[in-house]
Amino acid sequence: MRQNPLPTGLFHWRSAYGVPETVRRLKGALAVRGLTIFAHFDHSRAAQEVGFQMPPTEVLVFGNPKGGTPLMLAAPTLAIDLPSKILIREGEGGAAEVFFNTMAYLKERHGLIDMDQEVVAFDQKVIEIIRSSLG
Repeated sequence: MRQNPLPTGLFHWRSAYGVPETVRRLKGALAVRGLTIFAHFDHSRAAQEVGFQMPPTEVLVFGNPKGGTPLMLAAPTLAIDLPSKILIREGEGGAAEVFFNTMAYLKERHGLIDMDQEVVAFDQKVIEIIRSSLG
């Protein structure tokens, strides 16, 4: 069941591909653009290991310490939300849905001031990566 409306601060994109291909494409696109993938969680596999079934659901944790560290120094509580995450889950019809907490939302959440250019640039970069790699 899908939440309606979309929670504040989430960017949403429907991939032209299923979850495995979407994850593969995003990993490659993030790396090519200089972002580090720190972790990859497969929630559906973990659920299966404890006897639950859930649609394919994975999370990529990514970022760039050179860009993220100044933001966390300016607003230390931002460290609870960084590095950034992309959620990839199976939507209707088997195509993947992609969700991303925008930095603009996190900026407001943590009271980050005087970093507008950095925040806008990061959001634009990630959204462009998602759109260009997933059709």
